[in-house]
Amino acid sequence: MEDTGFHDVTKTKPSHHRQTSTVAVAEKQTWPSTHEGNLLAIEVRDCAGLSKDTKAKLTREIMDHEASHGTCTQTFLKKIRKQVRPAGK
Repeated sequence: MEDTGFHDVTKTKPSHHRQTSTVAVAEKQTWPSTHEGNLLAIEVRDCAGLSKDTKAKLTREIMDHEASHGTCTQTFLKKIRKQVRPAGK
């Protein structure tokens, strides 16, 4: 090969055209973000009559409700409290 002083710098290899595969991982929410949701989740967490699975399910339900409505509505608060508190209280 003759050295003409010309060096081809075009990137023709497929490896040069790869997209970056590092996607920013969104931090998974583990606790409600609103004041009402926080208070309700604490109430669920501190309830002795619920299993861990039920507490986790209710906490996730609170976070999902916040995500779709922006805050916890009074109707939703009553619904969750009805599940947490035994009848007659």
